[in-house]
Amino acid sequence: MVSAGVRIDAATQAPAPGRAPAGPSPAPRRPHQEPRPMIRFCGRATRGFVLALLAAALAPTASARVTWVGQRAPELTYETYLNAPPGTPTDLAGFAGRAVVIEFFSIECPKCQAAMPHYNELARAMRGRPVTFIALTNEPEEDVRAFMARTPMSAYVALDPDWSMWRDYVVPGIPMAVVINPRGVIAAIVHPQDLTPEVIEDVIAGRTPSAPRSTLLDDPAAPADSRNKALPLMQIEVRPAPHDEPFVLWRGEEIRARGATLADLLNLVLNIEPHLFVSDDLLLDARYDVTIVPPEPDADMANALLRAVVEQVAHPRLRRETREIPVYVLGARPADAMRLAPGGDEPPSLRGGRGAVVATNITMDAFVKALQRHLMTPVFDETGLTGTYSFTLEWTPGDTPSLVEALRRQAGFDVRVERRPIEVYVVKRGE
Repeated sequence: MVSAGVRIDAATQAPAPGRAPAGPSPAPRRPHQEPRPMIRFCGRATRGFVLALLAAALAPTASARVTWVGQRAPELTYETYLNAPPGTPTDLAGFAGRAVVIEFFSIECPKCQAAMPHYNELARAMRGRPVTFIALTNEPEEDVRAFMARTPMSAYVALDPDWSMWRDYVVPGIPMAVVINPRGVIAAIVHPQDLTPEVIEDVIAGRTPSAPRSTLLDDPAAPADSRNKALPLMQIEVRPAPHDEPFVLWRGEEIRARGATLADLLNLVLNIEPHLFVSDDLLLDARYDVTIVPPEPDADMANALLRAVVEQVAHPRLRRETREIPVYVLGARPADAMRLAPGGDEPPSLRGGRGAVVATNITMDAFVKALQRHLMTPVFDETGLTGTYSFTLEWTPGDTPSLVEALRRQAGFDVRVERRPIEVYVVKRGE
């Protein structure tokens, strides 16, 4: 696992948003796939960082996002053969010293049926050579036997009704053939029509054949003129983003952040609200697009890699201190001036994007937390409002005065700016 040197010089618990330092409360972590470029970087990285990432990427994995040439083949887990001689192995160890070709197919698939005569002919032509051809489907045995009565099969037909082989080999579509060499390593992933005796002989000899990779493994996001459209096996990418790009986050077994400020990234790594960061030598509002796809579905690894990325981008060193800084204070005006509708029975929600918020049945605490993200400044709730409310705000995106005016005119809040002592995190760039 990769660790990184984002350092905090005092306790890491953050003050609760919109409250004085005396009432600390950690901010809630925001909850929330492309497979392993070999490793793709945009920017410079230290040698140690690269080596650490390579170590993580090349470690044995329990479940990959994509099957690739050079990977040790996942175990064979199909349940039965329909036409193989008794004693035919059902695991890779039983095929040691032989190549194995597995075509994933369906009896209902026209492209599979079109490719099957070639596959059967190749199986007949290679008899006597150390190679076994398997045709694997997950359909009911009765239906498959009816298909075999119409289409005699030279390859051994195997059944995988629980889809375990399809999952383990991460099959993106059919027909697809996986060629395993005598040492149990995947040597080719191709369309069955691209299999030839020459390809099989190369695999038997332990060589990587010059067979075209199946287009099922292409990255749909790759540019049309890209020379290599293969899905990445692991991806770590950081790009500067336009300053007006809205922040969007997908987070789980991978992380994709678009328009994330440096403060947002620090929040994701440290679980401290973005508005509590201050810096004299880093641009906390500089925006980035960040993509982190670990070599296997692993949220912990994704988070560790994100931490390493933040360290490389900013080398941040944090210190807690109390500073007197400008804050916004929300107050209530007379009842006839307020434009908040009382909450109803609808589920609470806070929806919107750049320049708009639609609040439905939410508390002031929930609204203040969201408002601090828009203003990037602490907000204190002194309205005394304790119920739930519904309202809509519209303002000019990126224009703080416009948002403040919307709070006043469209919601009826009294909004004032004051200087108050706040416990903040001072971010400095480390060496």
